[in-house]
Amino acid sequence: MKTLNLNKLTILLGLFLVSAFFTTGANAGCVVNAAGAIITDYTDASGDNGENFPVTDTVADEDFAAGAQKDGCNVTPAEYKLVFYKYGICKADPSLGDLTSCAYLFEDAAGIEHDIELGVTESLPIPEFAIEPGIYPYSYVLLSNKLGMKWSGTMSESTTGNTAGGTAGDGTSCWTSGRGPTSTALNSDGDVVTTVHGAAIADDLITLQCAGTMGTPVFNYEVLSRFSEGYCEAALAATGDKQTFELEGTGQGAGIPTVSLLTTADVFATTCQTAAKIAWTTALTTSLTITEDSTYEMLMLATDSNTLLFNNGDNNDLYKLESGAPRIMLKVTD
Repeated sequence: MKTLNLNKLTILLGLFLVSAFFTTGANAGCVVNAAGAIITDYTDASGDNGENFPVTDTVADEDFAAGAQKDGCNVTPAEYKLVFYKYGICKADPSLGDLTSCAYLFEDAAGIEHDIELGVTESLPIPEFAIEPGIYPYSYVLLSNKLGMKWSGTMSESTTGNTAGGTAGDGTSCWTSGRGPTSTALNSDGDVVTTVHGAAIADDLITLQCAGTMGTPVFNYEVLSRFSEGYCEAALAATGDKQTFELEGTGQGAGIPTVSLLTTADVFATTCQTAAKIAWTTALTTSLTITEDSTYEMLMLATDSNTLLFNNGDNNDLYKLESGAPRIMLKVTD
């Protein structure tokens, strides 16, 4: 067995969409004009009663017809803030909670906070690690369910967001304002949801700022407090609201992902109030073959992983940015 180093943490763009895992509806990427501004619609001719919906499809697909308007579209964040606890590969399925077959590239009980910037390649600060040679059909990532996202964008028409003080602000330049965290699960009575990471703000508060000139974006945060539909007071399934999805990814990292919510004690969360972490297992299409000479790269795909939402009750209001999560893969070479 040989001691090895993780080579680098890399962000790749343009291959994967993950926001549909954690948001209420599937959206396409925002359509932009020749100047790169997100196209919005203000005309009654579209049948939307003059509401400001982004055009989200240029061709018909399974979600809606070509050219149809919807109140959300997907954007790529400029920066993600994530907290990692474990990253490993396993010989048996770890999604059931048994990690005894796993070998770790790193594990840190306190978590390793890392800002992942668009187009930036850098190393993750972890100690040396050792992986026993063998065949590993699964990868496993444990990360915080509180995700930070930083974004800014230009709109085709003047759009309403908020100013730093919370009052309405209009303009074609919009950015994340730092308000939050928001929560993916709400209480049925509209009360503020309490999470492990603190109280989430009320659902009707706008978390994007707009003005005539671009400001400096700061991190917005969202807590992924449940994956399934339902209010926060409804209990999660015994296996942490476990969800398994269709085959995704390409090449070496392709596989079927399963996600569950865990508590701070790393057991399955049964309520959204106790959900603190995401356990992300991928059943790999092609098992990883580890030798004594293997080297490793951790790859992040973040394209179109945040959902830009418009307020469908007002003419031209932005609402908030919903988080997805970047696809995390391991590339092994000899």
